[in-house]
Amino acid sequence: MPRSSGAAVASHYDDMPLSLVLFRYLWPFWLFKDASRGDRVARAAAYRHNRSMRIYLPGYLMKWMFSCVTAFAIASGFGSLSTAQAASSTGSVDVFAIIAAGWGIIFACSVCVLFITSYIYFYLSRNDA
Repeated sequence: MPRSSGAAVASHYDDMPLSLVLFRYLWPFWLFKDASRGDRVARAAAYRHNRSMRIYLPGYLMKWMFSCVTAFAIASGFGSLSTAQAASSTGSVDVFAIIAAGWGIIFACSVCVLFITSYIYFYLSRNDA
C-alpha cells in the first residue's frame, strides 16, 4: 500500500505475539545465520550476512549491560536485607537470601550473554585484509 494513500501502515510486529516481540528485543542471536553448514558459497553468504547484521549488536550490548547492572543492584539490595535479618533472627528460613541468590543467577546469565555478544561483535568487526 503506498504511503501517500493516507492509510496507516501496520507494522509486522502488530501481528506477532508479545513473547516473540520480547524475544527479538532481548535475544541478539536470532539475527544471525549458521556459517558452519553448507557448501563454501553458502558459508560465505552466511558470513557476509552475519557481518552486515553486526551493526545491531551495540544496542543489544547496552540492553544486556542494563540488565546486568539492574540484576546486580537488586541482588545486592536483597543480600543486605538478608544480613540484616540474619542478625535479628535465628533458626528461620532466610527468604531474602533465596531472593538474592535468584537475582545472582540472573546476573550471572546476563554476564554470559554480554560476553558472548561482545565476542561476536569483535569477531565480526575484525579486518579481513
